[in-house]
Amino acid sequence: MTSTLEMLLSTSPAPSLIYLHHPHHSFTSLPLPSFSTSSSSSTSSSTNTLFKIDTVEYNTPRLFFSGILNKLDPIGEGQEEIQTFDGFAQRLKLWNQASTSASTSKGKGKAKAKASPGTKVNGNGTNGHLEEQDEHSRIIVLLITRAERLRLVFGNGWSLMTRLAELTGVPLSVVLCSSSPWDYTRPMRGDAPEPIHVYLPAPTREEILSTLTPSSPHPLWPRFLDLLLSTILSLCSPSIEEIQYLSQSLWRIYTSTLPPHYSMIHLGLPYPDPANPPAELEITIKLLTDLKHRLSLSLASAIENLLPRQIGSYEFTQALLPKVQNGIPLTRTLPQPPAMDLSTVEKFLLVAGYTGSYNPPKSDIRLFGRTAGVEGKRKKGGGMRRAGYGRVRVGKVPQRLLGPKPFPIDRLLALFSSLYAEHAERPEDLQASLGGESSSSGEEGDDWLPSVAEQSAKVESKRKRDNEREKRWDDSVEELSMSVKLWGLIPQLESQGLLKRISPIDRLDNIMIRCEINYDTAKNLAKDLKFNLDEYLYEAVM
Repeated sequence: MTSTLEMLLSTSPAPSLIYLHHPHHSFTSLPLPSFSTSSSSSTSSSTNTLFKIDTVEYNTPRLFFSGILNKLDPIGEGQEEIQTFDGFAQRLKLWNQASTSASTSKGKGKAKAKASPGTKVNGNGTNGHLEEQDEHSRIIVLLITRAERLRLVFGNGWSLMTRLAELTGVPLSVVLCSSSPWDYTRPMRGDAPEPIHVYLPAPTREEILSTLTPSSPHPLWPRFLDLLLSTILSLCSPSIEEIQYLSQSLWRIYTSTLPPHYSMIHLGLPYPDPANPPAELEITIKLLTDLKHRLSLSLASAIENLLPRQIGSYEFTQALLPKVQNGIPLTRTLPQPPAMDLSTVEKFLLVAGYTGSYNPPKSDIRLFGRTAGVEGKRKKGGGMRRAGYGRVRVGKVPQRLLGPKPFPIDRLLALFSSLYAEHAERPEDLQASLGGESSSSGEEGDDWLPSVAEQSAKVESKRKRDNEREKRWDDSVEELSMSVKLWGLIPQLESQGLLKRISPIDRLDNIMIRCEINYDTAKNLAKDLKFNLDEYLYEAVM
């Protein structure tokens, strides 16, 4: 990838926009071209300059523009902060003019010094080729990491960064780096030019081994890396930093049952007798098989819990280290995360958000619809389910494997209203009566058996009262769903990382959100609310 970027940026003229897709590398470990990564002053003699800007650190237009200018000219005059793109473009043009004039004057001096007495120079003191060659060899590269966050920095108008060279007139190349494809990052308005795509493939097994093998001189370390890579690379393609993070946590578990040996000093363990170090460990097939068998549970748990950061490295290692009590090995289990302190309304919101993220909108009527049932009772769903519930067509990937999808907030409120009206605890005055109407004492006597007309009147009166209760309950649920208190819970859940807002912050209509909890968490919340989550999922998780 480095050679590809160097070839693109060394070509005259260099492309103004390059999109670097690196799904298997972190933004801190990108192999960058061999350019200078800083500029000492505006009169720097370096012709190849690369400036790196991170959208997490510079997360506002003011910080972003000021950060670029400070990296271009750290000791220049006028260090006031820039608020608008016009001010940024003007400062960028002034810096380019000063830098070009300084490099041109320096080039003229070199041309005069190198020109021979018999060489004819033109009126400006050069031989007609030096100035042009110096200008073409000058490369200014602006590398923006985590470019998918530019929409959060500038809003929908972030496409101006894709046309930076065109709008400012400064010869520079913008390299957008992101782990997401360009189709998910491109501006929604479609006003950005098509970039030159550069894909950074996953690191090969040889690259990973060459990077991680020098980490430990222990004789079992290469065997441990081979076991780890054989398991990890067949399931996913994480970055080298992620594999190193896993290896540091699993290495202590892997070597916890080894007997005293000469290389135990590399594990941070002292010798039993420092005066007489033990012999080196004898590596046999039986030893490797036993170590592999003991690490199988920890390795599977690391992929499911440690790699997605559901548990910390220290807690993971302490929980899965072998423990023995009275000669009997204890069962190793991972610690459960603490229970979320949520109110009943917040639990209903999260369950509704989970169903909205994993169900198609066309299934809402069948799964959440409410129709009148027998004897005035409300029955959910109408008993309709698609054929082959829990299965999908051949060639279609289940949504539970693709992850959550964003959906509008109006749909969240509708799903919440349906779930809350069906399963929330009602007040006593709104609960339906279970028994029949008791006859008054004045009607007792010889006519103890009511007539058909009287029985029909009682049934009709009971149905009216139940319908009034249902209407009052529906009105109270609708009032709750449109209350300010409920709407205020959505930003609180978003701040806790349980919901995520996909649309820009300044957008007030068509707000798109996404639920970030997993299936187990949603199922436990539904269990606390006393209903089964699978009844509301289009694709039941088996």
